[in-house]
Amino acid sequence: MSTAEITRALGKIACPCGLVGVKHGNKHDVTTVAWFTQESSNPPQVMVALHPQRYVLELLDAAGEFVLSILADDQEEIAAFCGSHSGRKVDKIKEQGLATEPAAVIATPLVQDALANLECKVSNRFQSSDHIIIIGQVVAARVNSDKKPLLYYEHNIAHWGQ
Repeated sequence: MSTAEITRALGKIACPCGLVGVKHGNKHDVTTVAWFTQESSNPPQVMVALHPQRYVLELLDAAGEFVLSILADDQEEIAAFCGSHSGRKVDKIKEQGLATEPAAVIATPLVQDALANLECKVSNRFQSSDHIIIIGQVVAARVNSDKKPLLYYEHNIAHWGQ
């Protein structure tokens, strides 16, 4: 089977778009993610795949916590911007005018207009081929909207029902 056919087939996996946010000291960064899912229900845990070069991963390793913000269908610009700029060079929160609010349990703020926010404490981390897998125990959550989630499908940002 060809690599192109494998890539095409993998593109048929529909994934929600989200942001992983981490605040450590006076540094706060978010990055776009599409490879995440619930990993366990007892305790409630999520799995997030991050590229090892992502600045947010450096902050996450230092902080030991993160917020997974599930983006709503109308937040495509945020997903595109935060996934294509490095937090080493750009304050993505300021540039996008992202409103944040304090989390209930952890130090990393929530994205105010996200569909949902999951406050997570890192419970495991491991290398998996070309990505780092982060397992986070969900210690608090907030649902902000009844909108539909923004999706990643066929290697592009997509909208519910398209």
